[in-house]
Amino acid sequence: MKKLNRRNFLRKTSLSSAALATIPMLPKYLNAAADRPSTSRYMGGHTAEPLDKVKIAFIGVGARGSGHAAQLASIEGTEVVAISDLYEDLAKRSEKRVVEIGKNARHKNVKLYHGGENEWKRMLKEVKPDAVFISTNWANHAPMAIETMNQGAHAFVEVPLALTTDELWAIVDASERTQKHCM
Repeated sequence: MKKLNRRNFLRKTSLSSAALATIPMLPKYLNAAADRPSTSRYMGGHTAEPLDKVKIAFIGVGARGSGHAAQLASIEGTEVVAISDLYEDLAKRSEKRVVEIGKNARHKNVKLYHGGENEWKRMLKEVKPDAVFISTNWANHAPMAIETMNQGAHAFVEVPLALTTDELWAIVDASERTQKHCM
């Protein structure tokens, strides 16, 4: 038998205690599939219809979102169709950048939505993008991803995807119901 010293004893008992503390939560997570809607369809292996041009919209173009907008605008086969942000100057800055990247051949009619907390919802309904990139505050990630899929677009979300397990399951349910990807 290995020599048991105080340090090893504390390490092993701490790890064991942490593992045992999670046991009351295990049934909830292990049985989660039983609570899923009967209409759910597993998305593993699901392939979306190919598109000649992917219409992309952005919600949140501060630090991370503006970088995503510029990067995706540079990819052939994409068309930036809308940008939504609380702040007009951020939306206009990203619009200017994607238009420059498009060299007057792409991203010509970018619609801007700003000034209100629900302008992104109006954008989804009016523009009907194929994919939406969400780079907002964490609390909005899950609701925005769910609404994006409900409006018929694929959702791409900065981390964390959600703040609670219930939000994560709501995202799974929306993806399976709409057959839209969420990444």
